[in-house]
Amino acid sequence: MRSEYNANKNPLDLFVLVAYSFNHQIRFNNNHQFNLPFGKNRSHFNKTMERNLRSFLTRIKEMDCTFSNVSFEDFDFSDLTKEDLVYCDPPYLITTGSYNDGKRGFKGWGHAEEECLLDLLDSLNEREVRFALSNVVEHKGEENNLLKDWVGDRGYNLYPLNFDYKNSSYQGSSKGETKEVLITNYPTNYSLLFF
Repeated sequence: MRSEYNANKNPLDLFVLVAYSFNHQIRFNNNHQFNLPFGKNRSHFNKTMERNLRSFLTRIKEMDCTFSNVSFEDFDFSDLTKEDLVYCDPPYLITTGSYNDGKRGFKGWGHAEEECLLDLLDSLNEREVRFALSNVVEHKGEENNLLKDWVGDRGYNLYPLNFDYKNSSYQGSSKGETKEVLITNYPTNYSLLFF
């Protein structure tokens, strides 16, 4: 199936590959070919995933949606208003992953990209466009001081996310814990965010 997808790039084939790949991850090689192995005993397509996919597709058809596949640096935010919400889940500056190391034909993520995103969020805030940013402030003994200082200087809302990754084999025991957060420029009832 990997060969079939790599030859034809059918999005539905990619969805199925991800459903059956190791930890539901996506990874490509330097030739932009999908190359993640089968996720035996860890990944599968089940009724819940099918129901969620069908609900998502139904809802998308009911809405006036436009999908774009460009970097946040190239996206046009000029039409957004205070009725909109921008959600960002960038690569995490202080973690290492196949999606942020600058290999396999993808741009890496470093301090310059992090600062550019934070500047963009500040500009949205100035225009009263709501934003939510997922990120990590501590990981394996490292701290993202750039992010911590940015939140503190602006007074944005920071909500700790307490998720359990024990079923993900790549999250082995290591020095220090990972502290994931959600940062918003608008107040929210945190208890309603995660149920």
